[in-house]
Amino acid sequence: MKDLSKSLPRLILFTLLINAATWTVGYSQGQGSRRSIPKDNKPHLVAGLTYLSDNVYLGRRDSVALPYLSPSLGFHDKSGLFINGSLSYSMAQGNARLDMVSFEGGWAYNSENWNVELSASKEFYSGESYSVKSEIGGNLSGYFSHDFGPVEPSLDLGADLGTSFDFGIGLGLEHSFSIIENRLELSPSAKVNASTQNFYSNYYNKRRYSPKRKNNSGSSTSAEIINAGNFQIMDYELSGPIEYTYKKKLKVNFTPTYAIPVHPANIITTNKSGGNTSSAVSKENLTNVFYFSLGITYTW
Repeated sequence: MKDLSKSLPRLILFTLLINAATWTVGYSQGQGSRRSIPKDNKPHLVAGLTYLSDNVYLGRRDSVALPYLSPSLGFHDKSGLFINGSLSYSMAQGNARLDMVSFEGGWAYNSENWNVELSASKEFYSGESYSVKSEIGGNLSGYFSHDFGPVEPSLDLGADLGTSFDFGIGLGLEHSFSIIENRLELSPSAKVNASTQNFYSNYYNKRRYSPKRKNNSGSSTSAEIINAGNFQIMDYELSGPIEYTYKKKLKVNFTPTYAIPVHPANIITTNKSGGNTSSAVSKENLTNVFYFSLGITYTW
């Protein structure tokens, strides 16, 4: 999308129309939260607002932090079917803009011990976005977990769709417990994520050194990842989601995450100057990263 901000009124209207007809805060491999179905199984609307301190995906991020402020609106039917729309505004200094629009739909099932969710999403990124996910156009995902009491193992399956295809798996362990008369829930968890990296290679090739970036004006540098199609462990994550519920309708959640990325990529960088072209191969410099999300939702 060349200029996402010009289409904002139509996108907002489209989002509201979709959600009025039929809910979520979407799947993101390695940084997602699962929605829950109320015990009375009544259809419900959910409006939310979330702040994300940095757009981190599988332990990968841009050289510049990309914080998001994301309002969302959706509908969840008693059958488990849901549909949702959200807008993500970049809060980065000097790069404030509507950076991404997302639509998602699917089906969720919760019982006393089982949690299952199947979903599909479509994302539209600004042409100026430098999110590491910006070359991913859509996603198909499945989430499965079973609560054994002391521990709840989970399995995430995801397929990223765009100019290339990626497949990912996430394996997690968590334990949830409630305090303050079941109004405050804590869910410490550990997770390992594995995936191919075609999305990341496309980001390097089209976004990392793009001339559209204000600090890269006139850039003649491009890059890509060697063997991006190899399936491997991408990162290990520790998180501690905290959620407070007030009168069953208002929820405030805080999710701190510490990601430990592994297997740095080998990157071919190409520079063009005049009529000369030079290439060099380097290993990606990965560092551990702490980020968090803070959100509020209201259900009616």
